[in-house]
Amino acid sequence: MSIGFETLVLYLVLAAAAAWAGERITVPYPVLLVGAGVLLGIWPFTGLPGLSPDVVFLVFLPPLLYYAAFFMSPADLRAHARPIGLLAVGLIVVTTAAVAAVLILLVPGMPLSVAVIAGAVVAPTDPVAASLVLRRLNVPERLQTIIGGEGLINDGAALVLYGAAVAAVVTGGFDPGRTAQLLFLAPAGGAALGFAIAWMLVRLRRHIDVPLAEITISLSTPYLAYLLAEATGLSGVLATVVAGVYVGSQSGSIYEPTTRLQAFAFLEVLVFLLNAILFTLVGVQLARIVHRVPNLSLPHLIAVVTAVVAVVIGTRLAWIFIGPAMARLMHHAPAPATWREGVVVGWSGMRGGVSLAAALALPRRVAGGAPFPYRDLLIVVVGAVIVVTLLLQGMTLPWLLRKLGIGYQQDDAERGARLQAIRAALDHLEECATTDAPDDDVTRLRGLYSARAQRLEHRRSGREPRGGAELGRYRALRLELLHIERTVIAASREKRRIGPEAMRRIQHDLDLEEARLRTL
Repeated sequence: MSIGFETLVLYLVLAAAAAWAGERITVPYPVLLVGAGVLLGIWPFTGLPGLSPDVVFLVFLPPLLYYAAFFMSPADLRAHARPIGLLAVGLIVVTTAAVAAVLILLVPGMPLSVAVIAGAVVAPTDPVAASLVLRRLNVPERLQTIIGGEGLINDGAALVLYGAAVAAVVTGGFDPGRTAQLLFLAPAGGAALGFAIAWMLVRLRRHIDVPLAEITISLSTPYLAYLLAEATGLSGVLATVVAGVYVGSQSGSIYEPTTRLQAFAFLEVLVFLLNAILFTLVGVQLARIVHRVPNLSLPHLIAVVTAVVAVVIGTRLAWIFIGPAMARLMHHAPAPATWREGVVVGWSGMRGGVSLAAALALPRRVAGGAPFPYRDLLIVVVGAVIVVTLLLQGMTLPWLLRKLGIGYQQDDAERGARLQAIRAALDHLEECATTDAPDDDVTRLRGLYSARAQRLEHRRSGREPRGGAELGRYRALRLELLHIERTVIAASREKRRIGPEAMRRIQHDLDLEEARLRTL
C-alpha cells in the first residue's frame, strides 16, 4: 500500500473533522471515519489505496494494542480475570462455533474448516471503538477494564483459531502437531517473550534520562515484541499486550515527570492518527468489497449476511448472562455484576480493522493451486458484520449508557484520590507547623489546600463550601497573572531578548501551571 502526500493530508483533515464532530454529536470518531472512508471508496475520482493485511498487522496493530494495554493495571486485570476470560476465550469459541454452524446450514457444501475461519474472524471485538466511548463517558472502571481487557486478549485467541483453520484448508488436512503449537505454545510463548522484552527494556530505561531516547524506545517496544514473537512462531498479539501491561505498570519508575508529559502527549497523538488512518482505510475497503459477488443469488446472500450478523450480536448478548451462570455451576463464578452492566458489555461488541485484515489475509489459493473456497463470501460477510456493529452499536452505545444510568461514576473515584492526596499534603503541613514556627508560606498553603479539600467534599451536593469563593478568586487571579506572564514572554521573544528554546520551556511551565489550576 502506498499513500501519496495528497492522500495523507486528506486523512489528517478527516481525522481532525471526525474528532471535532464526534465531540459535538456524541458519536465515536471511528464510526464517522468509517463512514467517510465508505464515501471515499465509492467516489469515482479518488484513487485511494486499499487496506493491505500486512500493513494492519505490522504497522497499525502493535502500537494500538500496546497503547491500550499500557494503561491497564495488572491488579485490575487479575481482579477481573474471570469475566475477561469468559469473554476473551469462552465467547470467542462460542461465537466461532455459532457462526460456523449458521454458515454450514445456509451455504450447502461449505467445509467445516472454512466456516470456522469465518467464525474466528468475526469473533474478536475491536479494542478501540468501545473503549473510546466508555472512557469519554467516564463509566465505572470495572466496565472499562473488562471490555478493554477482552479487546486486548480476544484478538490473540481468535487469531490462534484462525491460523489453525487456515492451515487445515490450505494443506487439506489436520496437523495435530501444528494445531497444538498454535493453540498452546504460541500464546504462552508469546506472553513469556513479551514479558522478557519488556523486563529488559524497563531496566535499560531506568539508566536513561534523555527524553528523546526514552520516547524512541517506547515507540519501538511494541514493534520489537510483535516482530520477534511472529518471527519465532509465537503470538505477536499477546507478546505486545503483555509488554504494554508490564511497561505501563512500571511507568512511574522509568519516566521523569517532564519526560512522561512529553511521551504521553506524543503517544496520544500518534495513536489517534493511526486510528484515524486505519478506520478510514477500513471504510474504503468495505466500499470496495461490496462489489465482490460470490456465487450466490442476491436474496440468498442477504439471508446469509443477516443471519451471521444476528448470530454475532445475539450470541454475545446471550453469553453475557449464560456464561457467568455456567461458570458458577463449575464453581468458578466471576465477580457479580448488575444486569445493566451486562447489557452495556453485551452491546459493546463492535468489530473493526483486525477482523477485516484477517479476512483479506486469506490466501487466494490452497496447496495444489485450487482457489481458496468461499474466500469472497467470507470477505463480504466479515465486511457486513463490521459495518453493522460499528454503525448500529457504536452510534447507540452513548444513548444506551444514558438510558441505563451508567456514566460519570468514575468522578467519585477520581475525587476520592485527589482528596486523599490533598489530606496527605495537609498532614505534612501540620507537621511543618508543629516542628517549626508556622510562617506565612505554611499558612497560605494550608488555606489553599483546605479550600481544595472542602471543594471536593462538597462538589457532589452542589453547595459552595467555605473557602470555595476564596479558591475561586485565587484561581481567577492566578489565571490572569499567567496571561500577563505569557504576554511579557511573547514580547521578549519578539524583541529577541530570549531564544525560541527558552520561550518553549517557559511556555511549557506556564501551561502546566494553568492545567493544574483548571482542575481545582
